Amino acid sequence: MSLSSTNTRLNPTPEPGTSPGTSPGGTSPQAERTGSREITGTRESTATRLTANVGLPHVEATGTLIAPLEAGELPNVAAIRGLRLDQILLLTTTALVVVIVGLLAALSVASTQSQFEETARRSTERIQEQARELGRTVGQTLALTSVTNLRDNNYAFLEGVAGSIVSTNPNILRVQILDPEGLVMADSEPKAADAPAEAEAPENAPSGRAAEQRLVQAFYRNQAVYEIQEPIDYGSTSGKGLVVISYSLRALQEQLEVLERDKRATVRANTVRMLGLGLGFVVLAGVVAAFQSRRITRPLGVLTHKVMQLAAGDLGARTQSASGAGREVKTLGVVFNHMAERIKVLLDDVRAKAQLEREVSLARTVQETLLPGRDAVQVGPLRIAGLVVTADACGGDWWFRAVLDEQRVVIGIGDVTGHGLSTSLVATSATSGFASAMTLREPTEVNAQMLITALNVTLANVGRGEHQMSSSLAVIDVSNGLVDYAAGAHPSPLVFNKHSGQVASLPARGPLLGASVTSQFTSRQAQLRPGDIIVWYTDGITEARDGTGRMYGTQRLAAAVQTHAHLSAEALRDALLADARAYSAGQPQRDDITVVVAEYSPA
Repeated sequence: MSLSSTNTRLNPTPEPGTSPGTSPGGTSPQAERTGSREITGTRESTATRLTANVGLPHVEATGTLIAPLEAGELPNVAAIRGLRLDQILLLTTTALVVVIVGLLAALSVASTQSQFEETARRSTERIQEQARELGRTVGQTLALTSVTNLRDNNYAFLEGVAGSIVSTNPNILRVQILDPEGLVMADSEPKAADAPAEAEAPENAPSGRAAEQRLVQAFYRNQAVYEIQEPIDYGSTSGKGLVVISYSLRALQEQLEVLERDKRATVRANTVRMLGLGLGFVVLAGVVAAFQSRRITRPLGVLTHKVMQLAAGDLGARTQSASGAGREVKTLGVVFNHMAERIKVLLDDVRAKAQLEREVSLARTVQETLLPGRDAVQVGPLRIAGLVVTADACGGDWWFRAVLDEQRVVIGIGDVTGHGLSTSLVATSATSGFASAMTLREPTEVNAQMLITALNVTLANVGRGEHQMSSSLAVIDVSNGLVDYAAGAHPSPLVFNKHSGQVASLPARGPLLGASVTSQFTSRQAQLRPGDIIVWYTDGITEARDGTGRMYGTQRLAAAVQTHAHLSAEALRDALLADARAYSAGQPQRDDITVVVAEYSPA
């Protein structure tokens, strides 16, 4: 950069429309949020100047509150209605036994009835067959013996034969011999023997007899009979005659009645026997179900009691192994003990986390106290604004600004490797030690090489070689724009001139700070021109990535500076941060981001 001189004094110059002691935002830069600091032509205490608020967005303090459960918060188990498990087991077992016994009884009754019905059917078929055989034999005998007598009209002989058949066979109630016209020619009944007449058909007998073999059921003298018809061919031109035998069904009915009585007695005996067995089974099943349900429900009751103890806050509640309760109940007890142990461990972790959160909150408060505020500060023609955006609750990035004397101001930025509580503590300790070191020297002896060397020694002693830090420092003479700067493994700040549109940098070489107390650093000088904007930053902004993994990069940062160079220092700072957030939208912030903007605008 070209060198030029200026006679601008260090005294802060108020902007138009503001009082000499008021910043453009209406807030006096001499009174910031966490401490009072005057930027005047007289020297002030460096330690006091470094107690401004941190420039981070406001974040609500978080903490975990662990309170034991009160008795009133426990569920009211006594209000739960319904059957107990042992009652359910007893009722279901009894119902099952009753259903099974009832089904067996119904099956027994159905089987008994089926057997008796089969016996009755076979008896009926046997009686029918016997009647058919008897009727066929008698009919054929009468047919053979009646042919000659029918031709000779010897009805008396036929009636004698019919009567002898009825008298010798008690199952045959009546025998009739009919001619082809249906007239009775002989009848075992005495009243029908006087003269041939129309045949008297038994009650419910079918009318219009046909000369063919058949067996039908009818009634004779209010008694059920089988009518057996057998045709007689005695040479009549009118056709065949007919022998009608009324066979009694009394024997069959008596047999069926005996079978019915036997069936009822058997069904009744089976029913009584099944009821007795059922009652015995119900009692036995009730005893077994009560015993088994007791073995199951007792461990469950103990486990429920232990659960209530655990819910009440007794983290030492444990249950013993239940013998005879089944594998599931044993498994439930083992799982409960494991769960109780895990809850105890988790609560211990939550307590530890809550304590850690309180410590992190305290560390953040200390860090915010040591970092400058979010508001911009005007020091003569130089306007400074910076901000740290941490990836975690506490970060390893830092920056500071301090007035050395009436003409010079110090601006520094740093990035401790890693992020989190440990890095924030290292950064805070290093910054505090560095601020204390500044007070040990006269302002005229302070330069960039001395500052970065002192910062390296402080960090090496605090971090003991386990933490390193990149840093960039600059001492700016606001009266003439001369910049004395040094760096240790930190990205070079960008310099953009609003009038010419040129982009440059302030390159400086040096090792990481904190690696060794003997590390050597050198400083360089540059000259600011009116309209120059210096942007210090940490690699958190240039290494921000989009959805495809591409980094934000230095070129995009320079382009964003060019685009928003017309804005004020604080507005430009916010625009750069917003551009980086938009670039990595949807992606988590991987590292702390710090941006410091200084605009040199002499009158």
